[in-house]
Amino acid sequence: MRGIAELGYEALRKAGNRGQIQISLSTFVPKPHSPFQWNRQIGLAETLEKQAYFKSRIRSRNLAVKWHDARMSVLEGIISRGGERIGLLIEEAYKAGCRFDGWSDHFRYDLWERAMAALAIRPEEELRERALSDPLPWDFIDCGVGKEYLVEELRKSGAGELSPDCRSGPCRNCGVCDHETVLPIIASESFRSTAPAAQDMEPLTQAPLAEKRIRIRFTKLGPARFLSHLEVSAALIRAVNRSGLNLVHSEGFHPHPKISFAFATAVGMESEGEFADIQVRVPRKDRTATQTGPVADPFLEEAVRRINGLLPKGMEIREMRELSPLGPALSAEVRGFRYRIAPAGIADAESLPAIERGIERFLRAESFAIKRESKGKTVVRDIRPFVTELRLDREACEIVLSTGFGPQGTVRPQDILTGVCGIGAEQARTARILKTGTLFATAKNFSQTY
Repeated sequence: MRGIAELGYEALRKAGNRGQIQISLSTFVPKPHSPFQWNRQIGLAETLEKQAYFKSRIRSRNLAVKWHDARMSVLEGIISRGGERIGLLIEEAYKAGCRFDGWSDHFRYDLWERAMAALAIRPEEELRERALSDPLPWDFIDCGVGKEYLVEELRKSGAGELSPDCRSGPCRNCGVCDHETVLPIIASESFRSTAPAAQDMEPLTQAPLAEKRIRIRFTKLGPARFLSHLEVSAALIRAVNRSGLNLVHSEGFHPHPKISFAFATAVGMESEGEFADIQVRVPRKDRTATQTGPVADPFLEEAVRRINGLLPKGMEIREMRELSPLGPALSAEVRGFRYRIAPAGIADAESLPAIERGIERFLRAESFAIKRESKGKTVVRDIRPFVTELRLDREACEIVLSTGFGPQGTVRPQDILTGVCGIGAEQARTARILKTGTLFATAKNFSQTY
């Protein structure tokens, strides 16, 4: 630990005591099928003690120290080398409420401790050193590398001996290669050249460019419905960049593409019309696009063709238009949405009349309050002002819903299913929800609804 601190100070001296040097520390976690699978992992108390000692050795503001959460390292070691009970531990922690524990702000070590106590799992027992003769939980798995080879590599590491690279030196008989289909061959330059980088795509035009505002209408159907809003945004930005379209970025130290979305569609919901505005550089001449009607610009048509070939399945651009740079923001133009909702198991003699009665009661009411759990609190909200159309399509066994959108937000389709139609929460969660249209404030740039 002292040597790491001294190395940091030496690097700082070589930099003339200017700038900042960052030192990152992490706890060593032995892994199965490695030469260190028998080694001991230090426990929580010892890890915290070492971190505190190292912090006391760093007194310069030009040296920054970061380390991995000691509790997370302990849990990683337990899961890495544990036996059959580890599956039960993960299930027990899940039942206790553990979710997204890979994120530090969601990590609940107290719940993991409770789960370990319930299963009589002792961290110090799981992290202990193993004898070379001890049976290991993963011994029955053949990864090709034999125990004798791993033991020899463990001995070499303790003695400070190096193992030569078999790609340029003699074979060491580790067991991975069969010398027929698996060989230690370094990829040649000709092999690398068969996979060109994405940025090798030719730009859409060599003509002088002007910055324009473009509106995109695209789908989020089928498997794409499982993408989050951030994943949809990332997929669209990557496709636009790879297509050769010149995307404008913000100024400053951390440039970001100039793109904005109308409304974040929930994970699991399909949409026939998602919207995004992007700033791009397009040719100055031969601009034939109009603000309404079908795409008539060859440049934009080629951009749509390229981008659609790069988007994931279920995402497809249906329309791309040039807008006035002085127009309102996309989010400011949205006024509402249209949906078709298909809950499973409602096509029986009892469900359809019950849904219709619930809809009739709702439409007759001047106000309709529902309760929702939000961040551990019960929130009461009047959803009646947000609904402009609600009816049951008996032939299709679907609920048709139109909602408004404004400063107070909107209403979730799931709230209509549970609060108005009397459908159970689980059935509402699994219902197929398709956004069929978006209502805009004006019809100048697009049709009023989609």
